[in-house]
Amino acid sequence: MSTGAELMVRVLKVAGVKVVFGIPGIHNIPIYEALRKEPAIRHILCRHETTAAQMADGYARACRRLGVVIASTGPGSGFNVPAFQEAWGSCSPVLLITTNIATSKIGQGLGAIHELEDQDILFKRITKERFLVRNASDIEQMTQAAIDTAISGRPGPVYLEVPTDLFDKQVEKGRTGPSSKDLDVDLPGELEQAVDLIHQSKQPIIIAGTAALRTGLGPEIIALAETLSAPVITTVQARGLIPEDHSHAFGYVARKDLDGVIQSCDLGIAVGTRLREVDGKNRGLRLPKLIHLDWDSRWIGKNHEAAVPLEGEVPAILRALLHSIEPDPNIEKRQEWLKDMRDEADRALRKIREENGELHYLDVIRRALPRNGVFVIDNTLLGYWADYYYPSYCPGGLIAAKGSVTIGFAFAAAIGAKLANPETPLIALMGDGGFLYCAQELATCIQSGIGFPLIVVNDNAYGAVRFFQHRFYKNEYEVSLTNPDFVALARAFGAKATRVDSPEYLSEALKTAMGSEEMWLIEVEAAFPDMPAG
Repeated sequence: MSTGAELMVRVLKVAGVKVVFGIPGIHNIPIYEALRKEPAIRHILCRHETTAAQMADGYARACRRLGVVIASTGPGSGFNVPAFQEAWGSCSPVLLITTNIATSKIGQGLGAIHELEDQDILFKRITKERFLVRNASDIEQMTQAAIDTAISGRPGPVYLEVPTDLFDKQVEKGRTGPSSKDLDVDLPGELEQAVDLIHQSKQPIIIAGTAALRTGLGPEIIALAETLSAPVITTVQARGLIPEDHSHAFGYVARKDLDGVIQSCDLGIAVGTRLREVDGKNRGLRLPKLIHLDWDSRWIGKNHEAAVPLEGEVPAILRALLHSIEPDPNIEKRQEWLKDMRDEADRALRKIREENGELHYLDVIRRALPRNGVFVIDNTLLGYWADYYYPSYCPGGLIAAKGSVTIGFAFAAAIGAKLANPETPLIALMGDGGFLYCAQELATCIQSGIGFPLIVVNDNAYGAVRFFQHRFYKNEYEVSLTNPDFVALARAFGAKATRVDSPEYLSEALKTAMGSEEMWLIEVEAAFPDMPAG
């Protein structure tokens, strides 16, 4: 016999969970007692539930495994909502383990501490599924089901709720373990039609998205691109799925300078992408006739009509597509066209670099990281330039909050990513406004021995909002910030800190920080008044 909490922790261990993030509360302390007895799982004590969930998200993205966050009833759960909106939009497999009041009190309106009627409804639209345990004997099975749901198919966040009184109940051990995957996959009937369109195409283009990266489809995307001599463009979060110095890699789909490449193609093959409005349609992007591969119809055809929708297990469909494509007798002509487009794109990029000083800072960061290094960016003006022009050479080499476009994500996500791959060099970038959403997590880094360079660009403003105020109203209002001394603040937590005001000084600061393996805050005093012209 074991307690429900012990069985839950056992399931996590068997599933390969090595790190969990959270804050102990009055209702979830039985989980913490079970974790105390399980040395195979490391708990990271956080300073806010939102950032705890963002750490779990960053962890999941960096290692393509489950990220786990532990919260408590009512407000503890509610603080996870912003982070889960981001994880939902970014197809990140994050499991929220949270509590509820005692089983007998649920729905009674007794005014129990932290009571929230229908707490799980907060997560209805931002999770793949919600699991509500109401009997201790179901804890083991539902925990396993929640894990399987998060990581199967299109990955995504999952909600698991257990009333506090069930954790200490004695339960017989079951035989729950990771579910075996069904080897028989049904392929869509439209596959033959898609193959015919590809054979008829004079010049296809591939558009790869977040879910393609989350499921590790880089090798298949590269193989398809090389087979068809097709350029590859990606959404922000899929950048690095194909190394961006590969001859077929053309970067971010929303870049205006890539319109000529896109318009020269007569067929698009979209793989694991929502093709959201913000991925180009809102600035006039038009895609050619489209084959759209995704796990279901949820996002197919929303912004770009699909001539052939291919719904189902995307990795299997993509491999079947590759297997069915016959060699193109005109491949040399396509290769010549591709080289011309590559040269034209490189010329355009060189011109953009010459005209925009923001890229000098990004060049410094790129040089400071090896090819497999990770750059975690927030939604700040320099981060938007990184969306467009920072070259990523490996899957997960650029991590960004594009699911809900929140601010304050990058620091917490970088903590999770660093814990997922401690030996991989990492740099995080934030604005001053976003940093004050999460500055308290410096304490988490010091307490847990986590170190990397965190760049905070300080222009004493919500710079992106100011940009749009001036664009639309020729004025600004309530965007100026009164900031603390960030260097002194970081040092007060026990972190190293310095202040720079140029790319050259940033380069020197990064050399020192990267070599120390300590937590460093590098404040960049600079203003970046413009947005990329996308």
